[in-house]
Amino acid sequence: MRRLAAALLVMTAFASLAGCAQDFDRGPDGRVTDKVKDGKKFYLVVDPAKGGEEKKFRVSKYDYHDCNRGSKYPKCVDD
Repeated sequence: MRRLAAALLVMTAFASLAGCAQDFDRGPDGRVTDKVKDGKKFYLVVDPAKGGEEKKFRVSKYDYHDCNRGSKYPKCVDD
């Protein structure tokens, strides 16, 4: 009985860790110009505030939904 309880506890711990959000590298500061969804992967395209080329980078689905086209990145994530 103890082994069963221990096994259930370990399985529950692993299941809760699997549900944690992933952290992706932060993109450059600037304006969101486009949003791209590729299957279960979410991307933002940002035009940097200090010039340069647009940059596409992966974000969590929550950041993808929080940032609209034309909004300031990363402010849209922090609000």
